[in-house]
Amino acid sequence: MNPIKIERYFTMTKITFYKGLNVIGGTFIKVETEKAVLMFDFGFTVMRDIDSNVRLREGHIPEDYVRIGRLPAADGIYEEAVAEKIGCIPYGKTEKPHFFIISHMHIDHMGGLDMLDPDIPVYMSEDSLRLYRKLCNQGEFTYRAHKNCIGIPYGDSFTVEDIRINVFPIDHDCTGATGFIIETPDGNIAYTGDYRFHGLHPEQTEGFGETCYDAGIDIMITEGTNASWEEFDMLTLVKPDNEVRTEYTLISEVDEILDGSSRLIIINPYERNVARIHNLYNLCLRHDRKLVLDNAQADYLSEFYPEDKLYVYSETVDGRPVPGGAELVSRDEILSNPGGYMLQIPYRNSYELLDIGEAAEAYLHMDGYPLGDYDPSYPKMQSLLEKAGINYVKLGLGGHASPYCLKHMIDTVSPKCLIPIHSQRPENVNAENIGFRILPTEGQTIFLDKKEIHL
Repeated sequence: MNPIKIERYFTMTKITFYKGLNVIGGTFIKVETEKAVLMFDFGFTVMRDIDSNVRLREGHIPEDYVRIGRLPAADGIYEEAVAEKIGCIPYGKTEKPHFFIISHMHIDHMGGLDMLDPDIPVYMSEDSLRLYRKLCNQGEFTYRAHKNCIGIPYGDSFTVEDIRINVFPIDHDCTGATGFIIETPDGNIAYTGDYRFHGLHPEQTEGFGETCYDAGIDIMITEGTNASWEEFDMLTLVKPDNEVRTEYTLISEVDEILDGSSRLIIINPYERNVARIHNLYNLCLRHDRKLVLDNAQADYLSEFYPEDKLYVYSETVDGRPVPGGAELVSRDEILSNPGGYMLQIPYRNSYELLDIGEAAEAYLHMDGYPLGDYDPSYPKMQSLLEKAGINYVKLGLGGHASPYCLKHMIDTVSPKCLIPIHSQRPENVNAENIGFRILPTEGQTIFLDKKEIHL
């Protein structure tokens, strides 16, 4: 089966691909029906031409980001002053209502949220909204907190005009991650967001795939991050014989490190993976250690695991709020009993390592910033660790499905049309149980008309 090329469209559902196609992150896709316009996600990609030494212009950030290509120039999403400067129609001035869905709280999927018109509705899972509010509480936004966010419980749905959105949990290394089934008058679209099968809840990812199959998916829009690194034929992949590292493996690895050490353990985790922090907290309890956190990380933990006792490192409290009930722990306290603590040091506070390095057994890099050697900060981090005399241990796990698991997910869904995005090599992403595949280009629109796909 092949898509049919057409010259005109009338009341068909139109899917336009703006950004995030041949890169990791920055997804921005528009689904337009006769009565409404849905968009997702609204984040940032890693941009080589962004320079932290260049000061952002207060009051001009949204239009500046559009002009340098970090955000899309799209109608119906920006406030009037911004839209006028970039030549777009502002929010509220279009014929159809516009609204967003956000799959999860990673910056490459929601980093531009604070640039939107403050009144545009932005839907996400309830857990994503809880995390977003804590991020805002800690000042984790560039421009302003978005005020019109709506949390939807997992398993529920909502409707805007003739578009119905179904919200499902999916396993990723970020609390609140979501997969969506988008029902339009012309057919069903599945958007996976980011997903994996090696986390704490692979059954959620598997369940989303099975639900998509039961619903009958005409277009599946899937991430393909781990198909990015080399050319290969995904159709030839078979299930690996060797055991795959999981979140449970990672905790076991940390457990072994704690078993063999009576010194300080320093961690640098990704702060929005709150479930991992909770598991590390429980692991520390078993080893008679206190898990001492950055105040932002402690704030996120308090939202989802209020039963966990909070310890915050006093040396790095920098004006951001400390959650109520937290106990402050000083550098001197840790140095007097290094084997009694596990200490989180985010990269932004790395100079603190110079004063505590002599007491440390190891620095466990657990998917925290900087994420990898493609980031200019990564060699700087390793150089600083060397100067501080701290042993570097990479214990990252990642939040994205392996190439085989990508194929498995697509085969489970069995869509009529597969559209891989969020990958440096989307052409690698393929599976047997599909009708056909489209690799769209930026600005391209495809059409869904009574379950038929047209170019």
